[in-house]
Amino acid sequence: MGYLLDTNVWIDIERGTQPRVVQRVTECASSKLWLSTVVLGEIEAGIQRSVNPEILHRTYRVLLHGRRILGVDEECASIYGRLRADLLDRGLPIGANDLWIAAQAIRQDLVLVTANEKEFSRVGGLKIENWR
Repeated sequence: MGYLLDTNVWIDIERGTQPRVVQRVTECASSKLWLSTVVLGEIEAGIQRSVNPEILHRTYRVLLHGRRILGVDEECASIYGRLRADLLDRGLPIGANDLWIAAQAIRQDLVLVTANEKEFSRVGGLKIENWR
């Protein structure tokens, strides 16, 4: 089974504030861990807004080096559209970035690891784990 790590998981690892998260990531084979291009964008936005972007860039460069990167393809876009329509019809929308991340996880049959269970639990067919 593979895992797609949400932005909050990478932040937990970088800060070292959640020992259980760090332990789970350390115990998991790197071939089973995936990094979303959407998450990369969110991390970059956080770095750019930080007090010390140069230091954070170096830290994340080391942390993310060699990780498997997951992009968006046509099937993922189709899944995104179906999920978005369903959530809007039910009056339960979630943020666009989170929805793209969910679509990527579903497309690749990955478990999404996140601390944001409340929002992601609205997405049908999405497997979620919270490692905190």
